[in-house]
Amino acid sequence: MAPRPSTYLPRLAAAAARALSVSARPNHPAPYPSPAATAPASSPHAFHAHLASVAPHLPSLLAALSRARAARLPLPPATRALAAAALLRHGRLPDALAHFSLLPDSDPTAPLPAPLCNSLLAALASSTGSLAHARKVLDRMLAGAVELDTVGFGVFIKAVSRKDGGLADVIWLVDVVGHQGSRINRSVAAAMVVDGMCREGRIEEAWHALEELRLHGWKPDFVAYRIVSEGFRAAGRVEEEGKILKQKRKLGVAPRKSEYGECMLALVSNRLVTEAKEMAEAVVLGDFPIDDDVLNVLVGSVSDIDVDGAAMFCKFMMEKGRFPSTEMLVRLCENLCKSKKGEEMWKIFSVLLEKGYCKNAKDYHLVVSFLGKAGKVREAYDVLKEVKRKRLEPDVSSYNALMEALCRDDLLRPAKKLWDEMFTSGCSPNLQTYNILITKFTEMGESEEVQQLFDHMFQKGVAPDVATYTSFISMLCQENKYEQALEIFKKSLAQDAEVASSVLSMFILALCKQGNFKVALTVMCSVPSGVENMNSHIIVLKNLTDIGEVEIAIEHLIWIRNNCSSNFQNIMNELMASLSTSASLQHVTKLIQYLHSHRLVDDADPWMKLMGNVYA
Repeated sequence: MAPRPSTYLPRLAAAAARALSVSARPNHPAPYPSPAATAPASSPHAFHAHLASVAPHLPSLLAALSRARAARLPLPPATRALAAAALLRHGRLPDALAHFSLLPDSDPTAPLPAPLCNSLLAALASSTGSLAHARKVLDRMLAGAVELDTVGFGVFIKAVSRKDGGLADVIWLVDVVGHQGSRINRSVAAAMVVDGMCREGRIEEAWHALEELRLHGWKPDFVAYRIVSEGFRAAGRVEEEGKILKQKRKLGVAPRKSEYGECMLALVSNRLVTEAKEMAEAVVLGDFPIDDDVLNVLVGSVSDIDVDGAAMFCKFMMEKGRFPSTEMLVRLCENLCKSKKGEEMWKIFSVLLEKGYCKNAKDYHLVVSFLGKAGKVREAYDVLKEVKRKRLEPDVSSYNALMEALCRDDLLRPAKKLWDEMFTSGCSPNLQTYNILITKFTEMGESEEVQQLFDHMFQKGVAPDVATYTSFISMLCQENKYEQALEIFKKSLAQDAEVASSVLSMFILALCKQGNFKVALTVMCSVPSGVENMNSHIIVLKNLTDIGEVEIAIEHLIWIRNNCSSNFQNIMNELMASLSTSASLQHVTKLIQYLHSHRLVDDADPWMKLMGNVYA
């Protein structure tokens, strides 16, 4: 028996939110399983347990199935169904269908699982060009007496209704489903049918569908009538619109928000975000009731595919005196930034600020940072002033967000003014503040400004990081101020050996780009033993070889062998590997010949074989 809506809705909202967090972040996979989890299973039972453990992680799932196929391991129906369901959750629709197709139809011990069947039916119906496959899945469900639900049958019948002459198919389907549709909310399904027709511009057919569905026991509710009346209103047919609204009052029934809410959350959970958005549009634009948890999930999920639609749901929520959750507001704002919808974002924040959304400095920082990212610098500055008026003491992160936006737009005078305001307000800059300004001033070639900021950091006890040093040193090298660059590098040496190692690589690369190999070699020969320098040696040697200064490269190799003997072989190995990208084979050949003559490269080395082929 299905759980009651009062307990089912929050659980389904949580499930939809979890599904959303996975589908919206494809570049952040789940952690890899342990080595034991990836070991091949020796029996079907053991493989089933193994497959269940790796199912959340797609690469491991695919690898496990590939190993089973190579080993010709027989998969019981339960394992085949598990594979299909897992692949479907990862959006691998063809693979899921392939495994589903191998499930037996007439096995009383392993009937077709209803959740998998309904999810697959909906996914196929939603996918372009897959309606024929969806029909085959439905046929198997009907033949196997598999119970249909609102999501599976609703998405399928909506796809059918969008085809030419879809009404006849729709009426035939609702009659065929019969008792297997006891879990289908018929009013919701009716709304999906007419919505599909109206989206294709077939408003007369949708109007006729209202009456036909009602006569066949699928009574349309106010949402369905409203969808059709809006279709006629948009077409300028006011008289028909009025007739439909009269029919709504006479024949329709009030929609239950829990039923629509459950359906929308289930759609999101099944990655059918477009279908959830279209249903939500009918509910929201019709001003029908909808729960906050449903709206929150919609704001987050829909923003990934239609940021304007998500903004509309957010505004609807705010008009009702409610606020989106912080998590969903952040996701919406991230997508507004990606879509360059700064003005739309400011409209949303204006309403939030007016309605008292911001209670503390953290809330204000969210507003300031996103306005900065969206390029709404003046608005972000006004919000920052409001924070000061309320004596909330803005955090340095808010200043940094605005500072970054100002520098990104080359607004250096306002950036300097904001810098002064920070000290006036008693807010000390941190490393990020200095790096934002130093990076910008190095881009502009303002070496004096950079030096002042660099010195100021030490005065305030803020330790530079690799980014600080590399920005400054790169600029100095471009300006041929090598002695000053060397002094800055020495400061990194005095600060931290690990930082100095990273700075050294960049310093040497910058010197090589300027063609100043003399300074580069001098620096390399003076680096203390505690600083990791293998990568820097390779940079020098590779660049010398590329420009034909092979003799100097050889001299430096001799120096390395005499002074860094413990690391010499590692440097040689990395150098040989790097030569494959060299600009001149002639220079590489000269270097290899020398190394071979001094027995630093043996006859079995790949380079020697390559040279032999070239000579041949």
